[in-house]
Amino acid sequence: MQFSFHPQAGNLTLSIEGELYTHLYKSRRTKNTQTLAFRNLIDEYLYFYTQEKIDRKSATLKLTNKEYLPLLSQSQAHIILSIIEGKTLQKLLPFLNELGVQKLTLFYADYSQRNERVDLDKLTKILINSSQQCGRSNTIKLEILDNLLEVLKLYPQVGVFDFGGEKLEKTSLPILIGAEGGFSPKEREILKNFPKYSTKENLILRSESACVYVASILL
Repeated sequence: MQFSFHPQAGNLTLSIEGELYTHLYKSRRTKNTQTLAFRNLIDEYLYFYTQEKIDRKSATLKLTNKEYLPLLSQSQAHIILSIIEGKTLQKLLPFLNELGVQKLTLFYADYSQRNERVDLDKLTKILINSSQQCGRSNTIKLEILDNLLEVLKLYPQVGVFDFGGEKLEKTSLPILIGAEGGFSPKEREILKNFPKYSTKENLILRSESACVYVASILL
């Protein structure tokens, strides 16, 4: 792990409790002389703390140094993904975060399963864990919209990743990806005048495979 996340990282003192305490002192068996690195994932600083007091269920740390150390992708890659199965999305997120995708917009498409409820708290936790592992100094920005029309209202210029399009090249356009089964006839009609992209071989990809492919091209 490259650092630990704490929302108050940057304060003169930090109180370590709960899951973070368990991770640092029971799982990692942190020595009391060790300097610990933290980020708050808001600014770009890495904060260093020494351990002042360690109790059975909590610890108190003191700030000793900070270093401006942004670790970010310079890409503005933005993927707009139809909502897919929750477990699949949870497995996909770390890949996109570690690749450096800047923003992921999720929306309910016609072929999205409406019983899939997006657990933002869980997704945020997954992204934090991913950034701690890869060292990224922020996380993907997550956004959830109700439907395709709402997406196009916010982002009137998008590229559509769909079978039969031109080979995708690096672009500043947000790229729209359908759910399993692709886009519905109604959605295809709405999107017919937008630029359409595909793989060089015109392969049919699963939604999660399409996301990783698109991210690798945009970055």
